[in-house]
This record gives sequence, C-alpha cells and structure tokens, in this order.
Amino acid sequence: MNLGNYLVYSPRTGWMLKNNQEMYSLLTKLRNQLTILSYGNNLDHHAIQHLIDKYLSPVEQEYSSKVMEVKYDTYDTDINKDFDGHYYTETYFVNEMQLIEFEKELDKLPGKHIRCQFGVRAHFNVNLNGNNFSTRFYKTLDCSSVYRERIEGRYLFFIDTESIDNELIRNKINILPDKLQSLSLPINFTNSQKKIYIKDWISQILEY
Repeated sequence: MNLGNYLVYSPRTGWMLKNNQEMYSLLTKLRNQLTILSYGNNLDHHAIQHLIDKYLSPVEQEYSSKVMEVKYDTYDTDINKDFDGHYYTETYFVNEMQLIEFEKELDKLPGKHIRCQFGVRAHFNVNLNGNNFSTRFYKTLDCSSVYRERIEGRYLFFIDTESIDNELIRNKINILPDKLQSLSLPINFTNSQKKIYIKDWISQILEY
C-alpha cells in the first residue's frame, strides 16, 4: 500500500489527507481483509481443503451481508507434509456467517488457527556462524494479554526453506518442543532486536 497516494506532507501543517473519502474507502477495505493461518505438526490438509471448498469462494459474489476478503495459509512443522504456498496464492471471498462457520470447523482440526494481517507474509534473514538462515513471518491480529495497551498482535516467525542453510534445521522442527517450533516477537521491535532474538532461537534449535 502506497500511503503517498492518500497523504501529503507540509512543513507548516504536517501530514494531511489528500482525499478524505478515498482514505475512508481504503480503511474500510482493510477492515474487511484478513489472513487465516494454521500451523502445527501433521496438519490435516485433506480436511482443510474440504472446508475451503465448502465455505470459501475464489470468485466474488453478491452477499446480503459484509464481504470479507480472505487469504488462507499453513505452516506444517513436518516438512514432508508442508504445502508451502499451496493455499496462499489464492484470495477468497466470504460473508461474515460463512467465515464464522469456517473458523468454527477449522478449530476442530489439529494445529493452531489464528487471524493475521492480510498480505503480510514476508521473510527475515540472519547470518549465524557463517550460515545464512531465513525465516518466514506474519503479523497476528490476536492481541497478546501481556500488553496493557491495545495493539495489533505480534510478529510470528517460522523456519522456512528459502535458504539452503535452513536444511540444517528445517527437517527437525517437528521433533522440537512447541516453544522452539516458532518465535513470537513484539511488533515494536527494531530489526536489530529481531536479529538478536532470532539468532538465539536458531542457536537453541541447532543445539537441541
């Protein structure tokens, strides 16, 4: 999203909206978008696909209630059963009732199922002992109880397959304790802070 299309800066008045209606339309759309992430060991991908076919439509339809724009993604700690990108390349459309039913049925399946910010699926790399390790991260929409102020969740990191050096650790993620299978960090961490925590996390995985 390029905010330059909606905001203009003036040394005298600071940031101002170019067009109030356009910005309102943009924010309304953002409120109606989300990513649903399922992660864990040995996810039931057959059942997941059945629920997607039943509740989520790849074609925008006419609904009597608000339409949600949804992406769905998974991370299976068992690399032999991970369907990386299999679902995420698709954008689905669903009304509120269908979304509720989809999430209710999804919660019955193995793994953790959470809401994340739409379109935030990125990579963060660190160098450790001469090896380049890559991680995939999401921005969750589930607010953490450790914060007194209301914020939009945390960053959730996973070991991916983008770097060849990840072969040292990716194939054993499923045998690690739950606390090492992913890493959760506050959204206000700087890149330097992220590097420190991610390096420590990967070091623990290597030593396990």
